Amino acid sequence: MRITYTTFSFMLLMILCNAIFAQKISASKSNAIFSAIKGKASKPDTIQLFSLQGSVAMGDFKIAGDQADFFRIISPIPKRLSNDKPARIALVFTPSDTFIGIAHASLTLKGLDHPINLTGLSSKGLEGRNEAPLSVIVDALGYTTNVGWKNLDNHLKPEIQGEELAPALFKKATQGKVEMTPVARYSPDFLLNFGFYTASGNGPVQHQLGILATAGEFPEHQTLFPAVATGGTSFDPGDAAFGFYAISPGHTVYSEDIWNILFYPTHATHAMRIYPIHSKSGAVLENSYLICMEEAANGDYNDYVFIVHNVTPVFQEGEFATLLNGKNLDGWYTWLQTKGKNNDPENIFSVESSGILHDQGKEVGYIMTEQSFENFHLVVEFKWGEKRYPPRESSKRDSGICYNIPLSEPDHIWPQSIECQIQEGDVGDFWLLGNSTIQVDGQQNHPSAYTQIVKRDDAEKKYGEWNTVEVVSFHGKCVHIVNGVVVNYGENASLIGGRILLQSEYAEIYYRNVKLREL
Repeated sequence: MRITYTTFSFMLLMILCNAIFAQKISASKSNAIFSAIKGKASKPDTIQLFSLQGSVAMGDFKIAGDQADFFRIISPIPKRLSNDKPARIALVFTPSDTFIGIAHASLTLKGLDHPINLTGLSSKGLEGRNEAPLSVIVDALGYTTNVGWKNLDNHLKPEIQGEELAPALFKKATQGKVEMTPVARYSPDFLLNFGFYTASGNGPVQHQLGILATAGEFPEHQTLFPAVATGGTSFDPGDAAFGFYAISPGHTVYSEDIWNILFYPTHATHAMRIYPIHSKSGAVLENSYLICMEEAANGDYNDYVFIVHNVTPVFQEGEFATLLNGKNLDGWYTWLQTKGKNNDPENIFSVESSGILHDQGKEVGYIMTEQSFENFHLVVEFKWGEKRYPPRESSKRDSGICYNIPLSEPDHIWPQSIECQIQEGDVGDFWLLGNSTIQVDGQQNHPSAYTQIVKRDDAEKKYGEWNTVEVVSFHGKCVHIVNGVVVNYGENASLIGGRILLQSEYAEIYYRNVKLREL
């Protein structure tokens, strides 16, 4: 039979009409996701069914799949469905007492043109080693995002894991509100405040959204989609940049490491890992991110997990200003003990074509910023050169970052300041110069010309490698970070704010990527 274009169009129309009329029912969701402890029932989930054709007889429900026995309907099933009276079907997930992992099944109903996918996450037990790993949680939620590890534990280092975003704040992406929805919680049992924060000169300003519930009939602290006891999950930050926070009984976690370091130095400093969201098809969910928080110290980042919608990242790197421009010493001046200010005929300090600052180290002196900084986060990379000079040709290579130097302080060796030591084997020590003081572990040093407070950890790389040193000074708190590790922490410093210098002390050294973010 010859099929004309008109005939083909008619046949296609009939197929579409049959498909439309065959679909008599629609459902409120195409996926239902549950979680439970093995051998125990989950919280129920509800699916709403709507009639598309007036009064419709309800057909048989069928649950199929390898783990179909783990899912069951617990609500009465109505015989008919009408336009003005949708039906609510409640289901639960009860894995066997030997099953750990993700179970799958599907729910079908005559008149519904697609199956409803059922997913259940079964964990070994409550808390500790019984919890589901973050990678499994993300999989159960229906996403393919690579978090960077498969096991329960990982680490707390700020190194980027998997598809993790670089450090960032956020802004609202489009008109409307931002949503911060809790999607998983595997932590000890307590009320958990959560919300967003904005910046101020005194640190983060918290804006509480809601409080996650404690355990009741179900273990709300060990589940997907934990209940919100009070409050909400949406907010409108306007044009302000913001981060996220959560408050446990012992401390607060912030999405910026700097606030964790300053306010809770004994807890996880990199307390949140933030990821883009990939669907099962691999598509990226636009303006949506997973916020994964670490409450303890094992690096599982499954303690509190949120999905945020309608946000776009504002990367922290853009908040730093370059202090060394890679061309010259604009914004700095040199001072040598034998020659004074801006008198460096031998180019002890020079900027190479690569943009790296080369300090020959032949004389004692420094380069100092012309500008003063009050509250800041300074980042410096350094690498030792080969040469050492008398009288220290056989000594440890030595340099340092002195900061919070008063504007009134005259040039000399060494100005009143707080020093982050840069010396082989001692990177990160405090040196309190010119009678300056600070409290470390509750003990304040006695004022003197030179006082050393040894770092608590050693994170320096071996000779020949580049090291990253960070100095944070904020309202009397001073922190030294070496290659991502907090090695020294002090409070109630006598010097707050001032200029910054880089020392020259008879050892060749190279500096690069010197940058500062004002807090």
